[in-house]
Amino acid sequence: MNLFIEVTKIEFTTINELTLFKEADDRANHHYAIISDGMYSFKFSWNSDIEPVIIEVRPKVYSIGIDQHFAVVDFSSNTILLNLNLFYNFYTTKIFEVWIFIISELEILQVSMLDFNILETYDLPDYFSDIEFKGEVAEIRCLGGEIMQLKV
Repeated sequence: MNLFIEVTKIEFTTINELTLFKEADDRANHHYAIISDGMYSFKFSWNSDIEPVIIEVRPKVYSIGIDQHFAVVDFSSNTILLNLNLFYNFYTTKIFEVWIFIISELEILQVSMLDFNILETYDLPDYFSDIEFKGEVAEIRCLGGEIMQLKV
């Protein structure tokens, strides 16, 4: 199944699907795409030349992160479960047990996979480098050499 399909701006404006990442000024965006399971689709646009990070959270539920945006969509019910404008540029998503960790340059959001509410926000002392889960602890490394340990 090909989930991610880039489209032209004209196709994007004519596609009648739920829109992720609503911008106040969509004119800044240069890339347009849909994410689809073949039955349902969601459309989104972004500005950077980076590819979106799309991860299966659980069957029929996917997260999409790009630029300063993050969303979780459910193809089984054609709904947007979470749609966030981030304060910092999105880096990656990590799944651990029943949590989604949304990782941006200088912040990590911990989200429940049960109800998709934000449980915690962690400010980083420097730019994110790596995260490793060791039992009930998330060890976060930053580019400046700082290490944070979070009990999850």
